[in-house]
Amino acid sequence: MVSFIIVEYNSITELENCVNSIISYPPFGDKIEIVVSSNSCYDRERQMQLLIEYPNLTWVFNESNGGFAYAMNRGLIVARGDFLVIMNPDVRLNTGIDKMSDYMHKHDTIGIIAPKIINVKGEVQDSFRDFITPMNFVERHMKRILGYKQRNELTEFPINVDWVIGAFMMISRKAYETVRGLDEHYFLYCEDMDLCKRMHLKGYDVVYYPMVEIEYEGTRSARRSLKYAGIFLQSLFRYWRKFGIW
Repeated sequence: MVSFIIVEYNSITELENCVNSIISYPPFGDKIEIVVSSNSCYDRERQMQLLIEYPNLTWVFNESNGGFAYAMNRGLIVARGDFLVIMNPDVRLNTGIDKMSDYMHKHDTIGIIAPKIINVKGEVQDSFRDFITPMNFVERHMKRILGYKQRNELTEFPINVDWVIGAFMMISRKAYETVRGLDEHYFLYCEDMDLCKRMHLKGYDVVYYPMVEIEYEGTRSARRSLKYAGIFLQSLFRYWRKFGIW
């Protein structure tokens, strides 16, 4: 079974589209489970409607907004699948997701596997990165400004990477139980890099699998604001304190 765990925060419309893309994916049939971990308390009426419309969804209503890792861990606790998919509500599944679970099943050293991420225009987005250091942080932003192609665009076959973007990642049950979930000290951002770092430290591989694509809205204008930039830097400094800057 594959469990899809989605964190919802004031994103009911996106969540509904996301759920529809999962349940309409033929290869999985009834071998899936969808868990929604909600940090939102502003649209309970719509949430109740979704409970009726999608009776097979498992809902976790959190008492407070403790952040992404906090909500995801509470969803992971109730998930029963052999493969656990961490995903954002503004993700849409395309074809081939079952190939990722098959590939992971054949390679038991893989702790996390993730697909190529594209936006609504079909453009390749950041799907994996090197562990962030002060130097490559500046270098990456300079290359983006200068229009350099990302490695994501140049990679056509599965490769081992440092870390993959947490908008969509598949984790083996065994690996999840080894690392014991996400670090809840991160409110938002860098919890995905932290998780992948701990996977490596436990001897697992993190794999980018570009033969499969998912569509991710992401990079909304709100997340380019000074507020979210501040949250990102706070999380990044926490990561550096935990693992070092190099």
